[in-house]
Amino acid sequence: MYFQTDHHSRAIWRRFTSTRVLSSGAMDNTDATSASILAATPIGATDDASDIATAAAREGLDPAQLGAMLIALGGSISDEDDLVVLLQRIVEVAADAIDGADSAGVTIELGGSIYTAVHTDDRTLEVDARQYAAGDGPCLHAARSGEIVLVDVDHCEQRWPGFAADAAREGIHSFLAAPLRTADITLGALNLYGRAPAAFDALDADVLDVLTTATARAIGDYARFKSASEVSIALREAIEHRAPIEQAKGMLMALHRIDADAAFALMRSQSQTSHRKLRDIAHDIIDTLTTTAPG
Repeated sequence: MYFQTDHHSRAIWRRFTSTRVLSSGAMDNTDATSASILAATPIGATDDASDIATAAAREGLDPAQLGAMLIALGGSISDEDDLVVLLQRIVEVAADAIDGADSAGVTIELGGSIYTAVHTDDRTLEVDARQYAAGDGPCLHAARSGEIVLVDVDHCEQRWPGFAADAAREGIHSFLAAPLRTADITLGALNLYGRAPAAFDALDADVLDVLTTATARAIGDYARFKSASEVSIALREAIEHRAPIEQAKGMLMALHRIDADAAFALMRSQSQTSHRKLRDIAHDIIDTLTTTAPG
């Protein structure tokens, strides 16, 4: 489903088919560079690569942005630390790839808890928190209904008056959210915030829909044999331990002169080889490099 408010305060509903709109309407003009990126798609992203490439072509994303999407969705989720890293990478990619997005975040509503798991801008946290406290708002509507929500903040006072006022105070004039859910579990929503009026359109919604569908599939594989409460508790714990992972990643980037994705790949490989949590690998790296650093 697709929920939109515009400057005429109309509500437009469009049902997405089970095969998704994007996968049934691939464009013919995806360039050779995009095709080469698809050929190098990481293991784990191949099932969604065609949809992502189609969305990228429709949105006019450049090959670097397309590549970032594919890399962000590459690989499997072995534990909750991987899950938090995946969510953070997805919000960063979404905020960069969709022109109207000035910031992004992920709302988790799971196991009786509601919270923002990851975000790109602290200024949106207050807007999120007030939606959670009120128990209503566009991000919660997306999470609970399974609908993509496209909102012109300046004209949604009647539907979500509290959200409209809070968003306006933070300089947010456009909002786009897509649900994160699998056949077995409802996780929450991926939210985009724009400071310009009418910052998002239907093509942006399609791109976000493809990203959340692929992300939810990866999360679903991880959560398949866990209860909602178990996933929620593990995710909250991983968020609390995220700082050492980011610190260790930064240290590896500086030491080996590599980018963030390569640094994370090194840590993830060590985690999977040793069957230890990513946070434990991070602590080892910090301890080792701190101890061996020249005094």
